[in-house]
Amino acid sequence: MFFRAANLEITPEYRTTDERMTAMIAEKVLGVYASVGSLSPAEQAEWYRRASREWGINTFELPLLAGVPLPSELVETFSALRASLVVTLVAQWAAGGQKNPAYGLSSVDESTRMTAVLDVCSVLQQCLGLSNQGIRIRNVVVHTGQRSGHSVQQAIALSRSLVDLRLVSATVFRDCALTVEVTDCLPADHPIPFPAAKKASLALADLIETIASVNRETAAGSPIPLLLNWGRLLINGDSPLAILDQILVSALPLAGVILSGAGASVDGYRDSHNSHLDPDSGFTTVDAKACAAVLKLSPQSTFLGMKCSRAKGDENLSIDEVLTAQAELLNQIT
Repeated sequence: MFFRAANLEITPEYRTTDERMTAMIAEKVLGVYASVGSLSPAEQAEWYRRASREWGINTFELPLLAGVPLPSELVETFSALRASLVVTLVAQWAAGGQKNPAYGLSSVDESTRMTAVLDVCSVLQQCLGLSNQGIRIRNVVVHTGQRSGHSVQQAIALSRSLVDLRLVSATVFRDCALTVEVTDCLPADHPIPFPAAKKASLALADLIETIASVNRETAAGSPIPLLLNWGRLLINGDSPLAILDQILVSALPLAGVILSGAGASVDGYRDSHNSHLDPDSGFTTVDAKACAAVLKLSPQSTFLGMKCSRAKGDENLSIDEVLTAQAELLNQIT
């Protein structure tokens, strides 16, 4: 079922001195979909064209679902723009996890784990089709799934899944990095329900150890990096900047950071991607500038993005207001 490929990338430790000095923030990424999800595909496509035309942003975070093709209007737009995509499976994980809490790459139930693996393979197949139409697939971002067993068992299950998926990804793509997103790992009895919280089965230290082992074990393709989502770290009660520092000195590469806040509630932050325009989101322009400053000093080549919804407390901002604010902030700090 799985095949080994010989498409190897130069990892950070093997870069030349000049390459390390010119690393830092390589791309800006905009999660347009989080602001325009209520629009028709044709209307969404116009916002992507505007992002490229007016703000100079041509790399986008985008969710894909297993077995659900991307609307033709978006495919044609991305192809015309020669866009790059950071494909996320977060919507796949949320939908699958609501139907079956054991769903995920770290599931201790073997049939459920394999279902999740095959769903990722389905998305990789979609990505290959998009790539054949001139759309660059920069990253395919996966997630562990919810807690469903002992952490050691879940780490072993995640390792098995990532070994298989890294081989598949390397077979299909030369330059696309299979990536794992760091999300909150609040306990199962926390009052905020999934998927507004409790997205991860492993604490960060266990996640790093597991992926580092996979990177040592499997030579195919590029090493699996981590992706940080600022808002989801807030949900966990973490200091996102401290977590960023922790990862930059770890054994794992960092793919990039997606900036946003979260939704304030009496039980803590919820995963609703509130922007810096919401004073209660836990995320400010100062945070964005601090994150960018750290990434600019890093020897790693990373991306910096934003993905914000229209939510502002009990209100909704206009699409124009929230997307313009994100694009302008990204352009300012990078």
